[in-house]
Amino acid sequence: TPRTPSISVRCCPGRPATRGGGTLAHGGPGGEPGGVPHDARGAPLGSALDQARLGAALARLAATPVRRLLARPELPAGRALAARGLPQRTVEGFLRPLLSALLCDPGLTTSSRCADLALHAFARGRLCLPEGGADALPELLAAALPPGTVRTGVRVTAVAADRVTTAEHGELTCRGVLLATDARAAAELLPGLRVPAFHPVTVVHHAVPEPPLAEPALLLDADRRGPVAHTAVVSHVDPTRAPAGRVLVSSTVLGPPPDDLDRTVRAHLAALYGTPTDRWELLAAHHTREAVPAMPPPHDLRRPVRLLSGLYVCGDHRDTSTVQGALHSGRRAAHAALADLGVAPALKESPLPTAA
Repeated sequence: TPRTPSISVRCCPGRPATRGGGTLAHGGPGGEPGGVPHDARGAPLGSALDQARLGAALARLAATPVRRLLARPELPAGRALAARGLPQRTVEGFLRPLLSALLCDPGLTTSSRCADLALHAFARGRLCLPEGGADALPELLAAALPPGTVRTGVRVTAVAADRVTTAEHGELTCRGVLLATDARAAAELLPGLRVPAFHPVTVVHHAVPEPPLAEPALLLDADRRGPVAHTAVVSHVDPTRAPAGRVLVSSTVLGPPPDDLDRTVRAHLAALYGTPTDRWELLAAHHTREAVPAMPPPHDLRRPVRLLSGLYVCGDHRDTSTVQGALHSGRRAAHAALADLGVAPALKESPLPTAA
């Protein structure tokens, strides 16, 4: 599998201190699973007591079985945060920007159960990136299949349980069809499937002469002073992604992108990193209007993946709207297809959805 170096988490308070106010806030992802967050300069996590209370809350969440998280009352995540018994400074300065990043939902309208799953995963594990980029996993999967199995660049126009109609190769017959697409494409091929609302996301990549941070860290804007929700020196995690002789900084804008995107983002990044960004070169900006399916309460974390024998659908719109949710729905769909074909899966399916 691809190497996945871990990433710590930093928050920026409203008033820049040294290095733009970058405040070290290691949770599970920055240290040991369930580790206690700490703040190098007392902001934005508050006093030592506040930090200890946050660490204890995350440790309790990490130890809570998923089935108990899913039995909690379901509210919008933003409202549920206020009921956690933590100081408002901690909630607003750490939990809210962290959850916004994990869920791609700046308004935190997501189901509190999905938010709890995201925090549960954060408290138990680490943030990471696959070496070689997002294509590494599907490329590894495809490489394990017989030559000629995977066809790309083929446009599908219709699907049924025993056939796929394509624009380039006509009709292909089969014993079953598993549709693994985004929610809108799935509904176009299988009318009647629900199309949810979406959260738009813009990812901006800059080539930078020197790294603005010395360590792999996800930098969150606790005060929401600009368009960037979070940013990282990605080449600290995976050096193969950077242009020769430079480093790669990738930043994420949640919601509609601002006008004059590059200038506005660089101005915000200058404040977050505490360094001039005039020499930063824009490599690419990718805006996806329907990037992440919304998960307002009540949210069904296990939408059916088996529509009928021989016809299956998977994607982040069938579980939680995360990479983990998409992978989990794919496993559920694969197990359903194997069962219909009379093939026993090599691995048993977990009884509950995995965390966001």
